[in-house]
Amino acid sequence: METKEKKINIYILIFRIVSLLIIAFCLYLLYNWNIENNANSDIASDLSLSSKSDGTISLNDLRDAELKSSDENQSLISKNNESNNQIKTLQTDFDKLLNSNSDTVAWIRIENANIDYPIVQAQDNNYYLNQNFYKKHNSAGWIFADYRNKFDTLDKNTIIYGHNRRNGTMFSNLKKYLDSNYSSKEENKFFNFNTVNKNYIAEIFSVYKSNSNVLSFSNTFESHDAFDSYLNSYKEKSLYDFKTEVSASNKILTLCTCDNNNLYRIVIHAKLIPIN
Repeated sequence: METKEKKINIYILIFRIVSLLIIAFCLYLLYNWNIENNANSDIASDLSLSSKSDGTISLNDLRDAELKSSDENQSLISKNNESNNQIKTLQTDFDKLLNSNSDTVAWIRIENANIDYPIVQAQDNNYYLNQNFYKKHNSAGWIFADYRNKFDTLDKNTIIYGHNRRNGTMFSNLKKYLDSNYSSKEENKFFNFNTVNKNYIAEIFSVYKSNSNVLSFSNTFESHDAFDSYLNSYKEKSLYDFKTEVSASNKILTLCTCDNNNLYRIVIHAKLIPIN
């Protein structure tokens, strides 16, 4: 009987030790997660000095800019029934950013979603999943472009990826666009996208969730018809009608992140309107 009790006590002791080790390991992971998030937040704060608002552009002027850049020499969006709200423009010091990281290719700012980052590009789509802007290991990674994309002259579809962090950093707040109240506000339909060669206003035309853990986006297309077919499929998937007219003469931007539990992907498509 005494031997049996000793065995039970030993099992209880082992269970307690294992439990303490598990708790200690979890606390370490939580501590490390917090350290990495704070590190990336500090980096983003420092880098924000390299990209500043320099004015505004009205919707009417934006449509005029679109008219000038249109391959078809006609406005792709009517000015009728649109407000003439002002959209902030952005100037980015790419020389400074390139001196810090030669992989820098662009800057994205979605003001009301607290997304304000330089975009980097590696030779594959894995490197910046766990490296920060300064190429230091960080599970939060960084905002990065698909390795296939060109930035001297943009492809038809430029694809940008970022993690969805629970502390609201990286592409976490793309999930705001799943909320109809947020998406329905006109000011949230537009955001800034700057490259070394051009500044753009991006205008969202599609937001949706995909249950696929592996999404494949094309960056180039065989023909206008093929691109047009893709655009239509993106619009059909959208949770909301943004009333944004987009055609194969446009170039578009695709933003992609996961949800926190990796159950689905959040995808946003926007057309790009050059403003300089």
